[in-house]
Amino acid sequence: MKSTKADMNAAVRFGQFLKAQRKKTGKTARITALEAGMQPSNYCRLEYGALKAPQTKAKLERLANAVGLVMGSEERRQFYDLAAQATNSVPIDLADIIMRDEAVPLMLRTLGNKKLTKADIEKIVALVRGRKD
Repeated sequence: MKSTKADMNAAVRFGQFLKAQRKKTGKTARITALEAGMQPSNYCRLEYGALKAPQTKAKLERLANAVGLVMGSEERRQFYDLAAQATNSVPIDLADIIMRDEAVPLMLRTLGNKKLTKADIEKIVALVRGRKD
């Protein structure tokens, strides 16, 4: 599969985020790579956007843990989103949610066939969360 410019930009954004998170921990790239189970050279390529984000849950989890991202945090969600954009896939945490209930894919397909605005989606989210506007 051929990489597009948008894919490359997404890989760079993922790498920049990864590097910023690593620097917050004070770890070197080498230590982070070893903790993530990666070759240091590949980890550096990942930070520079020359290598796409891992696509397996296990590899993403090890990488997120190595850069100190707390499970359930906004930073961890952003990590999953950026990794998915870099690989043109569904964020791994959302894939788990989709797989849990057979009604979720039906709901997503139904919503996908509608031309919803951002405001429409925000109303749906508010409804699901139980808020009243």
